[in-house]
Amino acid sequence: MMEPCVLNGFFAPAQRERYLAAIPRRRSVRLYQGDPNVGQISALNYAAARVSLPGVRIAIGEVSASELYRKLPFVDAVRGTSRYAALIADESIPHAAIHAGISGEAFVLEAVSMGLGTCWVAAFKRGGVNVPLEEGEKVKAVIALGIPGDEGGPRKRKKLTEICASDPAQWPLWAYNAAECVRIAPSAINLQPWRLSFAGRTLLLSGTRSGASLDMGIAMLHMSLGVGDKPHVIRWGEGKEIASLNAEDRL
Repeated sequence: MMEPCVLNGFFAPAQRERYLAAIPRRRSVRLYQGDPNVGQISALNYAAARVSLPGVRIAIGEVSASELYRKLPFVDAVRGTSRYAALIADESIPHAAIHAGISGEAFVLEAVSMGLGTCWVAAFKRGGVNVPLEEGEKVKAVIALGIPGDEGGPRKRKKLTEICASDPAQWPLWAYNAAECVRIAPSAINLQPWRLSFAGRTLLLSGTRSGASLDMGIAMLHMSLGVGDKPHVIRWGEGKEIASLNAEDRL
């Protein structure tokens, strides 16, 4: 049996409820009316410390958007805010890259619950990240933060049947809800590099491409949140099998 994930029991029930409620409201916002206010920055700093799993650190910085974000063809530039969060991982710590995805998405959902707009950005100028790094640390992504100036772009997602190995309509409701939460999770250029399968009381999350650790961490958090208050345990997988969620199991 594979080892349990540190995600088990890491977030309090009130946090899980708040994050689950924020999932439908989360959009990738690229146009902002301005920066978060002082109170919001204080709350974000607290949240950054609270959601960081082993090997992960989230630091809030300030820099002009033009100095931080790369211009990409057919993608609107991030503008209107100077605040961002740097998602930092020390990959000498086991599972740190996937932990970064879990922690970063929890931070995003916390920000959304505060009424802020966010946007995951992997195409950034490393020289624009003006937060100090410790030995062994690497910035995995940055997250734009601000007062949303628009409602964000529409979600372009695959059908649920396209990411599931069998018909999810035949699964228990908790597994169906978890799969739907994974389906609407953000991923790099919306590739949705995951696949879900179900057997017995176990929902299995697999990756469809290498180098997608952040995406898989995001999916793991959404999978866990999607089961609501149903008792469950998440364990690490091997190879393309990233993790399994076993309902009504106990540590």
